[in-house]
Amino acid sequence: MTNEQLRARRAEAVTPGAISTHPFSPVRAKGSYVWDVEDKRYLDFSTGIAAMNLGHSHPSVVQAVSKQVAEFQHLCFAVGMHQNYIELAERLNALAPGSTKKKSFLVNSGAEAVENAVKIARAYTGRAGIVAFTHAFHGRTYMAFSLTGKANPYKAGFVLRAAEVYRAQYPYHYRNPWGAQSEEETGERALAALKDQVRTTIGVDEVAAFLIEPVAGEGGFIPAPRNFLAGLREFATEIGALWIDDEVQSGIGRTGKMWAVDHYGLEPDIVASALALSSGFPLSAVIAKAEIMDAMPPGSLGSTFGGNVTGVAAALATLDVIEREGLLERSRKLGEKMKARLDGFKERFPAIGDVRGLGSMVAMEFVQADGKTPDTKSVDAIVTTARDLGLILLSTGTYSNVVRLLPPLNLSDAELDEGMAIIEKSLERALRDGRPSKVEERVPEAVI
Repeated sequence: MTNEQLRARRAEAVTPGAISTHPFSPVRAKGSYVWDVEDKRYLDFSTGIAAMNLGHSHPSVVQAVSKQVAEFQHLCFAVGMHQNYIELAERLNALAPGSTKKKSFLVNSGAEAVENAVKIARAYTGRAGIVAFTHAFHGRTYMAFSLTGKANPYKAGFVLRAAEVYRAQYPYHYRNPWGAQSEEETGERALAALKDQVRTTIGVDEVAAFLIEPVAGEGGFIPAPRNFLAGLREFATEIGALWIDDEVQSGIGRTGKMWAVDHYGLEPDIVASALALSSGFPLSAVIAKAEIMDAMPPGSLGSTFGGNVTGVAAALATLDVIEREGLLERSRKLGEKMKARLDGFKERFPAIGDVRGLGSMVAMEFVQADGKTPDTKSVDAIVTTARDLGLILLSTGTYSNVVRLLPPLNLSDAELDEGMAIIEKSLERALRDGRPSKVEERVPEAVI
């Protein structure tokens, strides 16, 4: 069987709505590498979109899952309170940001965690309004895609959106609409605009929660300025609203701390976690202050497969490995090395408009010859060239002009050097010796 043959079968059997970024079929993976059906090896800097923070088939995770499968695969927590669910909740409560007592609820995916966080916030506050942000991605289910900021391909064509969802400006410094010259100024302007919007067009008594990613993921790996998140925390408390922290992509060590919000020293009311939590097995969690969780009536929260014992076994093993192997510190060191290399590339290639990120969640934003218009063609060429050279990369960003780097947190220095060498070669080939693309499509000033 070849990749081409599988693409033909896919075209006959699978909706085109479900895309695959890369036209190969993976059949085996180990550590930092993936092999396709034709036995070509790829170094993986995608980690399944930040799901495989320990790399592929980590022995501790495989052993834990195999042991659990041999015992039993499923009963449903609503039927019987299996011990591992309780143990994982205890672990997550202890790891959650802030000192307030926490309680947890387990479900299946990032979108489901977000939807339940919204349900809980509305039930607790008795209010309906949810303030989400531009450049946000919160999932593809009905409420989650309504909360997501990017229309195409996530929302366009699906007609009705969920009610009482409001959109505020994310503090995206590189493309801020206020002309701010520093990240701190961007944070100040964004916070002032948010407060004005809530007070004048939404109503302070209507807001149940503010939902935000401390590092906007699909929006382009954009860390929020600290003063903005600190001000958001204060404002939410002032008006009796909750702060929902979406850590679906940025959590579980990706940024060099357990949660991205830990970099800011702040405590949200609710945290949504998924992806790397269970090393590729379907599992997610809603972690919230105990006072909030205790207000939920018995039976008001539930999920047939949520907290499945196999996913929970993988999650417990994942947390053990992160602690045992010191992967938070490793994530920070990898991030420092990657950013140093990317900053060097930025000096050489004018098409790289910005380098940013936290820990091992870093990215390059590409622009056309005017130094600001998004350059999607170069990004597509870089991702394709890197794949041909044996490196899996992914694009991201509201304007699809960002290359994101998401390597395993236990990546070796030799593997890091291999990956960065391929990125450098891909930049040289795709950018024609450093010259950015000519300006071909203007982006409205309001979004620049």
